[in-house]
Amino acid sequence: GYTLSTLHSFGSGADGAAPYSGLMQGRDHALYGTTVNGGNYGGGVVYRVATNGSFSLLYSFAGGNDGASPYAGLVQGTNDLFYGTASSGGANGIGTVFRMTAGGVATGLFSFTGGVDGDTPLAGLVQGSDGRLYGAAVEGGSNNLGTVFGMTAAGAVTPLCSFNGDDGAFPYAALVQGSDGNFYG
Repeated sequence: GYTLSTLHSFGSGADGAAPYSGLMQGRDHALYGTTVNGGNYGGGVVYRVATNGSFSLLYSFAGGNDGASPYAGLVQGTNDLFYGTASSGGANGIGTVFRMTAGGVATGLFSFTGGVDGDTPLAGLVQGSDGRLYGAAVEGGSNNLGTVFGMTAAGAVTPLCSFNGDDGAFPYAALVQGSDGNFYG
């Protein structure tokens, strides 16, 4: 049989609260995740937990250019940096894409404008076989029904699709890249 073991219980909020995202395993074999709330500023955190239960708070979101309230998990790029989306904060208050080192130094790479690039990214990112990062935003775009975007590791965003309702709307989940090279969501 299987035995369930609790590695970490979120408590006071200082270590984060509302861990909505799934975990990802880093190349160091530790597990990384985000919370929507809690931390030093109430805007959520990035944390690391080893499989033996050793917990580390890596970053607390302040809601500035770094963003706040990350609903999605992280992706580790081929450059070993972690990338994620925050659903609010940034220059326009409607979300960011951020980058973080394994040591917990985070940088806001892109602030959404609500235009063709999108607004409120709730979905996580995926790194494509071309090395670019791809994601989706729930709102914004030409019809305010959400977008799909591509981004370089340096933070240059290219809008790829504005949903029109007939092809879908309000994407909440991350894309996947199929063996045919296309992205699905």
